Formats: sequence, structure tokens, C-alpha cells
Amino acid sequence: MSAGVTVSEGAKTAYDELRRDKKHRYVLFKLTEGNVIETDTTGERSATVADFVEKLRHSYADQCRWVVFDHTVKREDGATVDQKVFICWSPEQANVRQQMMYGSSKDILRVQLVGISRELKASRVEEIELE
Repeated sequence: MSAGVTVSEGAKTAYDELRRDKKHRYVLFKLTEGNVIETDTTGERSATVADFVEKLRHSYADQCRWVVFDHTVKREDGATVDQKVFICWSPEQANVRQQMMYGSSKDILRVQLVGISRELKASRVEEIELE
């Protein structure tokens, strides 16, 4: 199912802007009809987890996406560290073919994303636990 899927240069650039340049809080990636993984949208650096969850709830309730969220965590010693969280968003309302395509193509994108701290799979916004 994932044969022929590629990652666009724009998607790689958006991730680098999040990771290195701290330009975005999150990047949503989509799989096009032409089997290319592209950037769908990005979140402002000031966006919160709640902002992001609302975006998923209202704009992507029936559409699969991959997301990298740059989550700032406060450690016990008081220092903060940024964790890149890779989220496979596959809502129950998405059609089965789309769910299968996103599931089988995930690793093609994931291997391009250096520095991911952890992965989540979510079909409901309540499953997105970043803390």
C-alpha cells in the first residue's frame, strides 16, 4: 500500500524549521492523491497543546494526519527541554482506506524525522497525552 510514497522537500523543510529554527509549535503532514507526503499546516510557536487539540477536533475530525509537536517539558531540576512528539492521527470517522494508507506509509515519513522523542497513536483527541 505504501509503494511509491515519497516525502516532499517542503515537508522536510517544515520539520527542520520546527526542530532547528523553533519557527513552529507543530507541523501537520498529509498524504496527497499523488502519494506524496506534504506539509498540510503549521502551528504558530505560541500555540498551546489546547490550541492544537482544538485544531484537530474541528478541522481534522474525519481526516488522518501525521503530526510533529514540539512539546516543552519542565524537568525535576527546573530545566526545560523540548521533546518532539510524533503523532499518528487516525480518527475513527476517517474512511478505512485512508486509515490503511496512513498506517502503512507512516514509516516512510518517520525515518526522515531526526530527533523524535516519542510516538503516539490517537483516534480521539482525548488520547493525546503530551505531559
